[in-house]
Amino acid sequence: MYQHTTTCCSEAYLPGTPILLLVQVVSTAFTTVLVKGEKGQRDMERIQIDTSTFFTILPREVLFAIGAYPEGLKTRLELQKGDSLEAQVYSVVISAQGREDVTLAVTFEGAQPVLGAKFLEDLGLKVDSDLGALEPARYRGFAYNYEP
Repeated sequence: MYQHTTTCCSEAYLPGTPILLLVQVVSTAFTTVLVKGEKGQRDMERIQIDTSTFFTILPREVLFAIGAYPEGLKTRLELQKGDSLEAQVYSVVISAQGREDVTLAVTFEGAQPVLGAKFLEDLGLKVDSDLGALEPARYRGFAYNYEP
């Protein structure tokens, strides 16, 4: 299941001038996923998709409950306010929109679920910016066109 919300402002002119102010459109996409690990799986509904975030972010409790595979790596995440933090990297299997593949997820204290750009690339999906809908970016399972 896929949902999206859009907030749009009406056209406005800078008072006393013929200058048209830019109209800001904010589109937020959400979807339902199944996250799998070595010990189990978890359905997660209404998970935000953020194409400006590289990794998928999942709460520690979810990763431990499903038995996500720890990669033995840590990464430094840059936050919006300019802060950064260190996050542990895990491998998980994610299913969405009839597709399933392995992707990397990170966690840290207080982590809230977000699907990042790597999730989209790994599953061959993209967000249609006009509709805010998930759609295929390539054929299912097709990741590389190799001709010897």
